[in-house]
Amino acid sequence: GSKGSFFFFFFFFFFVQGFLMSESFFDLFVGTYSLSLPWAPGGHGVGVHPLRVSCDTAETETRQAPAPLYCASYQIIDATRRVLYSTSETLTTDPEFGIVSAYRIQADGSLELLNTKSTHGHGCCYLSFGLGNQYLFSANYCTGQIIVFRLEADGRIGDETDFHSLPFVNRSQDANVNTDRQCDWSHAHCVLLDPANRFAFVADLAMDMVYVFAFDQ
Repeated sequence: GSKGSFFFFFFFFFFVQGFLMSESFFDLFVGTYSLSLPWAPGGHGVGVHPLRVSCDTAETETRQAPAPLYCASYQIIDATRRVLYSTSETLTTDPEFGIVSAYRIQADGSLELLNTKSTHGHGCCYLSFGLGNQYLFSANYCTGQIIVFRLEADGRIGDETDFHSLPFVNRSQDANVNTDRQCDWSHAHCVLLDPANRFAFVADLAMDMVYVFAFDQ
């Protein structure tokens, strides 16, 4: 297969998050939904908000204006603590596909947009790294796809190296079916590599399975 690709294999699941920290405070970047949804009632956010939290008092202050982004539902920061990546979780009713965006974290806490890439689907809800900072994995919840991007040395999102649609079987006739998530599409909700970077684990909330893909480095 092509470099950065992975192939269907087996089943499993876990998750991760991160922030920037010093001795007296930590910098926190908070993504927001831009509209009210069943899982985010009252959502009216405008993007990713740079905040600073005191380790002594837990008081939170706004550092800079938010980086504008539609339904910025999930963020991760690279190992250098200089680049932040965010999803844009579009719905199937939205005219455009979801995107992933790369931002340079400035010394003053502001976020400088580096570039964006389409995820070729809707509901982009999860991001993770592969081989350190060499690859970015993305999951589309609404349309059930996994995308792999190569990451450039400066943190920009590079070429797409692989794309997979998860298998789907309509479960509308099952006795215990959840009609909200098991009768329309597969729903990729998380993608993570094992510590050895050999396998990618993908949770699917439609099939109630975790698929395992072999990762071709």
